[in-house]
This record gives sequence, structure tokens and C-alpha cells, in this order.
Amino acid sequence: GGGVVGDITGFIAATYMRGIPFIQLPTTLLAQVDSSVGGKVAVNHPQGKNLIGAFYQPKLVLIDPATLETLPVREWLSGLAEVIKYGVIRDESLFDLLSGTELAALRQDKASLMKIIQKSCAIKAEVVAADEKETGLRMILNFGHTIGHAIESAGAYTKYTHGEAVAIGMAGAAKLARRVGWCGERVCNAIEKTILRYGLPVRFSGLDTSQVEGRLYHDKKKEGDKIRWVLPKGIGTVDMTTDVPGSAVREVLAELAG
Repeated sequence: GGGVVGDITGFIAATYMRGIPFIQLPTTLLAQVDSSVGGKVAVNHPQGKNLIGAFYQPKLVLIDPATLETLPVREWLSGLAEVIKYGVIRDESLFDLLSGTELAALRQDKASLMKIIQKSCAIKAEVVAADEKETGLRMILNFGHTIGHAIESAGAYTKYTHGEAVAIGMAGAAKLARRVGWCGERVCNAIEKTILRYGLPVRFSGLDTSQVEGRLYHDKKKEGDKIRWVLPKGIGTVDMTTDVPGSAVREVLAELAG
């Protein structure tokens, strides 16, 4: 199944009899490049995304790209949002590959598809191996997810897919980075252009910005009353900070809602 099926299965495996073995068999692009790798297993709560869960590694992750052939386009795009994330945080060559490829071509080019799945899994495995319990480096994987999770929660997990919300969140994080002087217009535009290239959203609609802002403070990764942001410094490089003015966050949310 996809990320939800894998998370529910992993969470049950982690809690039943204090832990039983399980295997991940991801059949969506998002699950293959992201959620099946790393051992985070959790379920959503009305107050926020993935608030109830555990760190629990599967015994095996078995990926068969042939299972993607029956996916609807929207699910392909949801997965590609996570691949774009990996390019921004860790691999400029992966980002360049995506920025020069069309979805239709990618779906037919099995070699390129295998390459992005392998690269994505390798990046996540490297980061998780260095910081399994997310005390430092692993937090970079949350790029785009702070605003993204708030949008998902505010939309009752039905308005936007996870990947769509992360795409908007990445656009928002890039705008925040530009506002605080971490990156220039070129980087911000490159990220947004690549997101748009695949038909993913960079704005949200039908949600109250104050509600989205309020959901940011339910994020489980915040430090006290401060939000921990993962912001780009360039393509392939990000860093973390809690030093982002609330006024800048509100300005970006207003822009994302425009």
C-alpha cells in the first residue's frame, strides 16, 4: 500500500505485544521514495499530523516499481514532491534531473524512474543512519513539512494529498528563506518553478490562514513555543533555525493563500 497503509501497519507492529516484525511493501511513489524507509510509523490526530506513533524499523523494504503503473497521476505527483525535497536538501544533481524532465517522460523512462527511487532511498537511508531518532540531522527531512503538515491538518487531511501539501510547504519555506536572507531570488524561483513543472501547487485555497498558522504550533518538532524551520541556503543545502519572525511567517502564509 501507500504511506498510510505502511504507517498503520508499522504502528500496529510497534505496539502489539510490544513489537512484532513487519515488512514494508510500498506500492505508491511516495511510499517507495520516502515513508517506507526510516522507521517512522505514526497515525494522524485532529490536532496534527503523525502525533501518535513510534520509531520502529521494518525487517525488509521491498520495492517493485512495476506497482506504480496503475497509479493515478495525482499519486505520482504526490510522490514527486518528496523527490524534489531530496534534491533541495541534499542532491543538486537530482534536482537538476527533475527540473529538466517531464512527468510523462519519467513515467515511461524506467531507468530514470529507478534512478530517482534509488537516489531518494539512499539519501534518506544515509540521513537516518546518522540520526535515527531525529535529534539533529534527520530534521532536514522535514523541509516543506512544517507548513505542509499544518495545511493537511487544517484541511482535515482530505483537501490536499501529503505531497501537494509538502509542495506548498516547500514553496513557503523558500519564501521564508529569502525573507531572512538565507537564499536569493534565483534559488526561490528554481524551487517554485520545478514544483510547478509537475503540476503541483505552490498556493493553497479554501483554508483560513490564521487556522493554518495555529496548526504550525501543534507541530511535534517545535522547540518550546518556537517553530523549528528547515530552510534552503541553496539547491542541495538546507539548515535549521527557530529564529524566524512571526511577522515573516504571516506574510508568507498570506502570499501562499493568494
